[in-house]
Amino acid sequence: MQHLALLNEWLALPNKSFARHTHLAEDSLASDCAGLIALLAQTLAIEPAWGLSRPRAVHYYNWLQEVGSNVITNLKPGNLLAWRKDRLPKSGDTGHVLVVNGEPQPCADGVYRVRVFDSSKVSGGLALRDIELHCQQQRIVGVRFDLNQRKIKRTAIYHYPMLGGRYCFGCALPRRACNCGALVAADNTINLAVLRHPQERKRTLSTVSLIKQRYPAILVKDGEVFDARGFPEAALLFPEDDTDSASTSPPASEKKGSYQLLLIDGTWRKAKKILHLNPWLMALPKVSLEPAATSDYLLRKVQGAQMLSSVEACALAVGDDTLAASLRPFMEKQIALLGRDVYQKNYAHYLNFQP
Repeated sequence: MQHLALLNEWLALPNKSFARHTHLAEDSLASDCAGLIALLAQTLAIEPAWGLSRPRAVHYYNWLQEVGSNVITNLKPGNLLAWRKDRLPKSGDTGHVLVVNGEPQPCADGVYRVRVFDSSKVSGGLALRDIELHCQQQRIVGVRFDLNQRKIKRTAIYHYPMLGGRYCFGCALPRRACNCGALVAADNTINLAVLRHPQERKRTLSTVSLIKQRYPAILVKDGEVFDARGFPEAALLFPEDDTDSASTSPPASEKKGSYQLLLIDGTWRKAKKILHLNPWLMALPKVSLEPAATSDYLLRKVQGAQMLSSVEACALAVGDDTLAASLRPFMEKQIALLGRDVYQKNYAHYLNFQP
């Protein structure tokens, strides 16, 4: 594999160090973990993650979360592997990203030792070393990053091949549906997190990929049950006409500055299940949106005129017209791939059908 060969070449350099700004010379390499992956991508002429000039660890994690696996038996040499911090610091580490160099070796019940290339403070720059991955029912749920310490970080971890995969490195969509260049990443961040049903992950039509193209560091949590402690000051984005919503909620304008908005991503049935399994969500203050038109999510059935896709709800909640405008051309591209005759036949009965 080209990138493993490159890493072995760089590993042989006499001078290696950890640095926030990557520098490669004939006899030296200085980088942090994300800088190392960016240097590999640049050398191999791969598009950068989300089109960013300097991706950080959180950006690689968000890419892997869309396309990758969290199953230990799928972990192979050459895979990128990453985790992230939920609360991002203004500077410093946002998580960690590395390249797998060996097959996972079981060393205890649910514990696997894996040889990796990475550039970290632990190793003082690029190194080939071992880490431990901790699993439950074959799914990776934690990492012991420094084998000289006992600390185990419990967190979501995803992995995927850096080269040769079917997904675009720039937009996390299948290459035949590549959306690179359609959305430019915003300079600002938004105080919004997505709670996503796990069956929505890795769907070509998932509009979370559009949200990530616009806000590559956004927090997306996959699951059906979520820990309320991770969202101490939150408000729930919720359809205004739902019978379960609180009638005494203050208007959205009073919440956006002080609350982290939580957006549930899934079909209406899956969203209802998440609410049922997480009663704390229904106890949150609620923010209702008032769309000016029926959803442009043309390839999914909407339950009513007020129902929006995740990307439309996000765009309306944060006032991002650029993000809102990205859905229609994205849908038109998918319809073109599907075939307009097929679209006409299969979707003409949808409330939001547009010939």
